[in-house]
Amino acid sequence: MITPVKGQKVEYDIRTYRYHRKEKPDNTVKISVAAGAAAGTIVPMLLFAKKQNTNLFKINYGIKEMVLVSAGSIAGGMTAGLIADKKGNQKQKVNESVFQFMNASVPPLIVAGLYRLSKNLTYRIAATAIGLLGGMQLAAKLSNKINDPHDKVPDRKLTFKDSIANIDDALGVLVLAKVPLAEKLHIEKTLPVIYSWCGYRAGISN
Repeated sequence: MITPVKGQKVEYDIRTYRYHRKEKPDNTVKISVAAGAAAGTIVPMLLFAKKQNTNLFKINYGIKEMVLVSAGSIAGGMTAGLIADKKGNQKQKVNESVFQFMNASVPPLIVAGLYRLSKNLTYRIAATAIGLLGGMQLAAKLSNKINDPHDKVPDRKLTFKDSIANIDDALGVLVLAKVPLAEKLHIEKTLPVIYSWCGYRAGISN
């Protein structure tokens, strides 16, 4: 993070900075984006709760539920941000939405695919690590390709520190892994909050 000097306009390095903002968003934007991300999270949750004949707090999260709830939250946050932010930051919000969605969905998709190959415990532990760290790297590369197909700007690089900072986005991997600690802590119950936070970060990006 760059330390600001009085009177100096601060430019954050968008390739490594977690929140991807050049300036603090207005309160109106923040409130609108929070509401949009929450609504985008709840709508698919309601559909899944009805399909599973349960309530919002007891949804069984598989890969389909994770992908669609994360997509809903990010779409909701981005849409609210595009409407509420009058400063012309549309491209930044769309780009950040792509990154957030890829980061939330690619690691679990990789892990789900790898788990089908074996039920061996050692293999599943290795598959979890590969899916989490390798999946986040792949998500960043896919985001760069989608957001900048002609490679006109520097790629957004994901360093080890960035991976740790953004690892909350990919916690669905631990739910799929059925890690004992994750089950004890009921991490699946935190997924809607995590996905809403992804949508919020996408919507306030500028």
